[in-house]
Amino acid sequence: MSARELTDVLTRLGFTQYEAQAYTALIGQEPSTGAEVSRRAGMPASKVYETLHRLEARGAALVNRSEPVRYAAVDPDHVIRELRAQTESDLRAAEQAIARLPRHRDAGLVWSLTGADANTHAFARAIREAESSIFAGVWEEELDELGPLLEEAAGRGVETHVAIYGSRTLTGPHTYDLADCGASARLRLSGRRLAVVVADETAAVVAEYGDRTDDQGTITTNPVIALLAIEYVRADVVGKLVIDGLAPGAYERVRETSSFRGILGMTAG
Repeated sequence: MSARELTDVLTRLGFTQYEAQAYTALIGQEPSTGAEVSRRAGMPASKVYETLHRLEARGAALVNRSEPVRYAAVDPDHVIRELRAQTESDLRAAEQAIARLPRHRDAGLVWSLTGADANTHAFARAIREAESSIFAGVWEEELDELGPLLEEAAGRGVETHVAIYGSRTLTGPHTYDLADCGASARLRLSGRRLAVVVADETAAVVAEYGDRTDDQGTITTNPVIALLAIEYVRADVVGKLVIDGLAPGAYERVRETSSFRGILGMTAG
């Protein structure tokens, strides 16, 4: 991990930017003056002593009050243990406080998601919170993040069905190869692709990704939309199974019918 990456992590753990820079500049160094810390940390000299005093107060820096005063980092292992203990204590306190708050159903409202990260977080939350069943239709692009979560869900006894628009498979869930369906849909939708996760037949996340359009999605506990999303996954899987069971050439003949081409918005010929 680089110094910049460590600084970013420390700020996420509650250090100020200057505290993170100064502590990173102290690690692995001989006892240093404030000027030396300021130079290594790339921070204003006017801020360094105030920052070092705060590090001392939080138990992350040692001070030798000689002339000149010198500073050293408290052993990082000790600092990490303290941060872990404090974070876990804060999380327990937050859980207890949240548990005491009143809960209100959202009446099945549909909430909007904007961006790939928001979609992924919503998918992950639905998968982690599933207790009895998961129906999912996902693409290879999302499997690196969602695949392990789906496998973990199956491992804890959740009945998990995953239609995969691609050639990859998962260990544990019932998986269905819909690579051909995915390629056809992507071509038909000008690069757009639709992904779905439904947990416990209640919590539904539907997301659209696009090569030339903004990624967006929805999340809801509306039972009608959840059922519709499940049937979307089932229809794709059943359709693929039926196609695989047709006699050679039968599917190609169906593709040329006016009804088939009409429902898919395909032009004649």
